[in-house]
Amino acid sequence: MNSSASLSAITDKAARHFSERECLTYGNRRWSFAEFNTQVGAIAVSLASRLEQGSRVCLFMSNRPEYMLLQFALEQAGLVRVPLNVRFTTAELETVINDCGASAVFFDSAAADRATVIAAGRPDIWWCQVDGVEAVNGPEWPAMISASGRVADLSMPDDLCTINYTSGTSGKPKGVMLSRRNWSAVYRNMLIDRDIRHDDVVAHVGPLTHASGTYFVPWYLRGARNVIVEGGSIDGLLQAIQHERVTVFTCVPTILTRIVNHPDIDRFDLSSLRAIGYGAEPISRNTLGKALARFGPIFTQNYGLTEAMMTVASLGPEDHFLPSDTGDERKPRVGCIGKPYTFVEVVLRDPDGRPVPAGEVGEITIRSEHVMQGYWNRPDETAKVLRDGWLWSGDLAYCDDHGFITISGRSKDMLISGGFNIYPTEVEAVLTSHPGILEAVVLGIPDPDWGEIAVAFVAPVASVAPSASQLAAHCKSLLGFKTPRHFHFVDTIPKNANGKVDRPKLKAQALTLWSSQNV
Repeated sequence: MNSSASLSAITDKAARHFSERECLTYGNRRWSFAEFNTQVGAIAVSLASRLEQGSRVCLFMSNRPEYMLLQFALEQAGLVRVPLNVRFTTAELETVINDCGASAVFFDSAAADRATVIAAGRPDIWWCQVDGVEAVNGPEWPAMISASGRVADLSMPDDLCTINYTSGTSGKPKGVMLSRRNWSAVYRNMLIDRDIRHDDVVAHVGPLTHASGTYFVPWYLRGARNVIVEGGSIDGLLQAIQHERVTVFTCVPTILTRIVNHPDIDRFDLSSLRAIGYGAEPISRNTLGKALARFGPIFTQNYGLTEAMMTVASLGPEDHFLPSDTGDERKPRVGCIGKPYTFVEVVLRDPDGRPVPAGEVGEITIRSEHVMQGYWNRPDETAKVLRDGWLWSGDLAYCDDHGFITISGRSKDMLISGGFNIYPTEVEAVLTSHPGILEAVVLGIPDPDWGEIAVAFVAPVASVAPSASQLAAHCKSLLGFKTPRHFHFVDTIPKNANGKVDRPKLKAQALTLWSSQNV
């Protein structure tokens, strides 16, 4: 893909090329490429007639076709998309709206309870509910999708395309600015390095506001069919795979854990699947093992971050296994994110910026055409992570002699105990290698003697749950002094709105437990 070309022109060309093929499925509703493109054009006309080019438009809704229609239409109208997690609280919603200076907010019934609260006091913003007829200071949704005419594509490659807000777990969320050129580079990376086929049926179960919506476009450009799973539930996904003969889906490891441990998974015909992608969080050893045993070597691990959207490194199906010279069953690589995409440079560096040797831990730094422009209205924060053309990710990793990168953890999550570095991801991988542990999270807690000590939250498998002493013994031979000093057993590991481990919540719980036990 020519990253200087208009993405709207490219998607329009794909729509004309695959005109009569089915493009999008949502329950009983179906769109051909021609029908989808016609509705996108109508919405773009309505948007352009009310909003100045470059205006910020928030999308606050559950997974539904209207989200993707708006994503394409905003691009065509030269407007800036601001995707918001549908689980945002009223306060979080208001913070982002104020921070980006939104001119319009599109929402649905799943978000209406929070959107309408703010709308009552903000008549300067156009509020439109996409699954209703209510609109404030603008046309209603039914009128938008039936507008006539055509918008001339005036956007330039380096125009701002999206502001994607970070989760904000370490403070006020920051708006990551991505240009149209950035997004074209993301799609180019996927089309070149990922196995994307014209006859695929792709299921979307994760938030379209995040990774799932990113995958929509490259498969669209190939002429594949995208299926949005209503409600985003595991049962809904399994039913969609069977009913729609889904060939591909992507998810966070949490979803994969729930799938392979689903009590009724054998009731579903999942034989149509040819590829499964996962990413955003480390995968537990047990989940990966169970997934490979059930589905075979069809997995691709994807590594990216909001600041370098989606396409930094990937681990393909064959690379999921360590080489074996003995003919024994190959062991899966756990924690490995693979190798950089073709058009991406990755260098692991020490705090002074020097590249580290193979086998040593360093911070992942990235140089590529898809790296962000910076943080919205935060030049100081931008300067901290964009240095001399490289993005400093905050992720720690080491690289082997063959170029495979393995994550050690976040730099802020690393703990120092007795003068030695402990990387939580390494300890978590050992914990989840125990057959009785489903998920695990390791945190550092202040200690007067050691500076910090490692404590673990573990979610056991009910039928084979180990004791704390058994788990400690399992870790000792593999981790030595890195073995957690305390184990806290929980039913489930808490997740935030993005499906990632809620480390701040667990940190607070750990500190409370530590204090109450007077250790």
